[in-house]
Amino acid sequence: MNTFKLPILMIIALLFSASSMYSYYRDLEVVRYVSATIKAVGWTSSELEMEVLKFDHALTALAAETADEEFVQLHFELLWSRINTLLQGEESRPVREQPGVLPILESLSIQLARWESRIYALGTSDSAGNKAKQRAQVMALRQELSHFRKLAREINVDSFSGTNAWQQLDIIQDIRLRSSVYLIGLLLSGGLMMLLLLRENRRNRYLAYHDILTRLPNRMYFYQLINKALRDADKRNAGLAVHMIDLNGFKAINDSLGHEVGDKLLTVVAQRLQECVKVHGHAARLGGDEFVVIQPLSLGEDPKPMATQLWQSLIRDVPLPAGNLSPQACIGTSVYPEQGTGVSELLSHADTAMYYAKHSSTVMVQCYEMGMDERRLRKQKLALALQGAIEQDQLVLYYQPIYELEGGAIESVEALLRWHSSEHGVIHPLEIIAVAEHHGLAHKLNEWVLLTASRQLSDWHQAGFSGLKVNVNISPSIFMDGELASTVHNVLRATALSASSLVLEITEDTSLWDTKGSIATLEQLRKLGVEIALDDFGTGYSSFSHLRQLPLNKLKIDKSFVADMTTDPKALSLVKTIIALAASLEMKVTAEGVELKEQQLQLQQLGCELGQGYLLAKPMAAIDMTAELQSTCA
Repeated sequence: MNTFKLPILMIIALLFSASSMYSYYRDLEVVRYVSATIKAVGWTSSELEMEVLKFDHALTALAAETADEEFVQLHFELLWSRINTLLQGEESRPVREQPGVLPILESLSIQLARWESRIYALGTSDSAGNKAKQRAQVMALRQELSHFRKLAREINVDSFSGTNAWQQLDIIQDIRLRSSVYLIGLLLSGGLMMLLLLRENRRNRYLAYHDILTRLPNRMYFYQLINKALRDADKRNAGLAVHMIDLNGFKAINDSLGHEVGDKLLTVVAQRLQECVKVHGHAARLGGDEFVVIQPLSLGEDPKPMATQLWQSLIRDVPLPAGNLSPQACIGTSVYPEQGTGVSELLSHADTAMYYAKHSSTVMVQCYEMGMDERRLRKQKLALALQGAIEQDQLVLYYQPIYELEGGAIESVEALLRWHSSEHGVIHPLEIIAVAEHHGLAHKLNEWVLLTASRQLSDWHQAGFSGLKVNVNISPSIFMDGELASTVHNVLRATALSASSLVLEITEDTSLWDTKGSIATLEQLRKLGVEIALDDFGTGYSSFSHLRQLPLNKLKIDKSFVADMTTDPKALSLVKTIIALAASLEMKVTAEGVELKEQQLQLQQLGCELGQGYLLAKPMAAIDMTAELQSTCA
């Protein structure tokens, strides 16, 4: 239980217990008071009646000459003292408060005052006549006392069995009943509240330590689990494997298919991880599409089978209402204690291995190896250097001309990125793009390329090459973020370049991430007047219906088909089909990788309009491209 919640629950429990017991004892005190009052009233009324009877008996004994006058006077004093106590004593207040008692006591007190002289006059003469007279006086006193004796009797009876007594008893019974009900109610409500608090505490603790979507342990709980697993591994003198798992293209799934599908995928991934791990280890979600599995290892056990099992489980199709989704994942593994003795080191090495798996075209499951950190550090340094190169305009564009195969005129030029870093030397364009995509620099890089190429084309237009166009490759990230049209618009406005002079090249994979979104983006570009070319056609997954939906101007046949044209009839047939398809869709075709004269001739025979390759011209710096334009137009 949460250590912060426990004292609060104890305090609440103590408060409820204290309030319940206090209420119960308050009612008990009331019962005791009422009971004591009833007893006091009964005892006092009995004593009052007893004193009246004793005084009456004393008078009777005096008349029968079995007692003397002093005996009568003694009981008279006792009765009067009792009456005064009842009228004035604080402890006698409950008796006086009884209905009709106070008037009786007052009248009896008045009567005693009247009797005083007569009582003390008794026995003043011993003559026979006086005795007869005294007897007559005693009998008269008894006659007068009989009325008060009757009243005292009524008071005594009422105090035990009268209406008021029964009311007092009813009050006691009601108080006892209510106090019991209240006590039970308080205890039940307190118990229920305690139960709810404990339940809420358990729920809050669960939410604090688990991911609400997948129900897996979250990052906070993961650190507790792995620390415990490391201690257990030390006790067993065994090892521990940490498998870092990342889903490839998860953002694209969220963007194209919606967050509901993304959440469904994450839930299925969590279930599959738990099925693989079962009770031998733990699976956790660190955040986003990143998961981690802790696998206890016996001495000498290889973690690769588990990593492979996890990967095979994750890539199984996920059924959706609209079809099946085929998730892709990469896994990086580090082992304790060989590849790290602490949590941060193990996670860092597993993350490094996952990084290599994610950027490999052949390996999806990668165990950490020495030297990976240095290679990854190079990527990070390259990312920092690339950001600085973009900001300080240290990158360079080379241009490769695209020729009209009939006539040899330059129709356009393709802008190709080059970077010679002072620290890292010449960086291959594919590595530049990979670093930019992985470290969030793709948008800045694309914007720099667009702006630089457009400025150069504007200069060529001013130099007299007004019909020239420039082709710029667009990375998937800038195409998918929905800002491409606005970026192109800003570049065209900044360079005063005609939109029809700009050709944007996108790959098949880029346009297929989200067909609906692709169409919307491409239509925005077409409204600007920009041309769209589908690059490397034939290597992706485009279908005829896909081509028909996309508002394209050009197709670029991948160089792998062009290279095999002269030796492979199937390759020649495919190129012929692509050219015919493009013609039917009113698209121009550019053949990439033209390196042999035979290839150029065959392409011309098949009706291909444009060609690009080392046979025609290699990529060149802007100044050399200017000379090539001048020589071609001369």
